[in-house]
Amino acid sequence: MTRLQGRRVLLTGASRGVGRETVELFSREGAEIIGVARDAARLQALAREYPGFQGIEGDITDRNLGARLASVVSKRWGALDLLLNNAAIQEYNAGFHAEPLDALERNVQTNVLSAHWLIHALLPLLKQGREPRIINVSSGAGKLEALRAEPNMPAYRLSKLLLNGLTISYAGDLKGQVAVNSLDPGWLKTDLGGPNAPGEPADGALRMLELATKPFSVTGGFWYGAEQIDF
Repeated sequence: MTRLQGRRVLLTGASRGVGRETVELFSREGAEIIGVARDAARLQALAREYPGFQGIEGDITDRNLGARLASVVSKRWGALDLLLNNAAIQEYNAGFHAEPLDALERNVQTNVLSAHWLIHALLPLLKQGREPRIINVSSGAGKLEALRAEPNMPAYRLSKLLLNGLTISYAGDLKGQVAVNSLDPGWLKTDLGGPNAPGEPADGALRMLELATKPFSVTGGFWYGAEQIDF
């Protein structure tokens, strides 16, 4: 189990849920990881458990975070192989009429702009990496089909639709240099997914690994693990 041996990974939302399970699984597969989260205590616990893990306390909505992470990555590795934009928020409301006016702004900033800022800041280091990749953790809730069928949690759905658009745009821009894909990790029992979800966080981590180990030529797609799905 060394499919990621020596791979240099930066993961947001590392302290809990799918992120926490991804740290465990990717560490077992040989990856070295810099994990970002707001919970310093959880990050410290992960660092004690996994020697190749380094925790960085930070908020992805901070536009200065990218420059700080680029400095950390540069000092530790000098390059980056895999950026996992995993951190996100989700707010459930019946529809736009039930959402606070700033809900869309908050969801777009956290779920889309933060990924754009980090990609932009870390791109020079990714271009120095070995078959570098970006995975944007999206959701089936942001598929066009889902938006047409379900009016609930519109700010979240629209943010994930926009994140998928970001994936498509970056994949076209970076073709042959950096592989860029979106991942639907599934509906999982996390703080975001809630206790009634059918899947476990470990399922999402496994789907992350399945996509991370696809051939480097695979780019610009939306994936449910190893299975490609429609945007």
